[in-house]
Amino acid sequence: MNKYRALILNSPGARGERFFIQSLNLAGFDPEVLDVQGVLDYRIDMEQLCLKYRLVVLPGGSPYSSILGGGKALALKIEHAFRWNLSKFAERGGLVLGVGTGFQTLLHLKVFGEDYTLRTNPTAQVQERWVRAIPSGNRCVWLKGLGALDLPVNMTDTEFVIEPGAMVEARGKLERLGMACLKSSDQEQVLGLCDLTGRILGMQPHPEYFLSWIHSEDWVLNPTRAAAPGQGLPLFENAAKSLE
Repeated sequence: MNKYRALILNSPGARGERFFIQSLNLAGFDPEVLDVQGVLDYRIDMEQLCLKYRLVVLPGGSPYSSILGGGKALALKIEHAFRWNLSKFAERGGLVLGVGTGFQTLLHLKVFGEDYTLRTNPTAQVQERWVRAIPSGNRCVWLKGLGALDLPVNMTDTEFVIEPGAMVEARGKLERLGMACLKSSDQEQVLGLCDLTGRILGMQPHPEYFLSWIHSEDWVLNPTRAAAPGQGLPLFENAAKSLE
């Protein structure tokens, strides 16, 4: 069986591509890393994107760090230079994952609708910690059948917010349609969104950093589990299963 081809879109300031390569290889994908200029050089337009790849990954980090804000410049590149429509890519059977600032890029592209953003945490410093994320609903193919996930967060944009003027309507839409697919353990914070197809997932925690139990912050307390898979790997395995 041929492996599904996956594109990891790299850009200045992005990081974690080697972890995504490992994640996708373990799940049965054939990953390829291209930077923004490479996409333009190879003339990968919307039609080529749909023909060549089944999955697109937008890594976190600080891509095109600028006064435009996290993820904004990359979103402009995708929309206006590449002329990609990731919503249509998903409708044609593709998968998209945006993590950390990659999630912010998806928010700028409005794939989940209007009125949502990520806000810089009060300290304006990079937070490196672990969170317990709880899948919610059954719309998202990435999270299908998964229970609570302990995953690392490593970013400054750590709080999902809804524009105050649209709070009731927008939050109601997310809940009613099952798009608020990943929440904090107390159910108060949204940690991830999926689109209406369930094939585009934007999330704050990093599944690519927890592929093996030895990546856990407390694995030394239970060294017998050293060879066990981490809790981030099943997301990528679910993605591959959804393409079968």
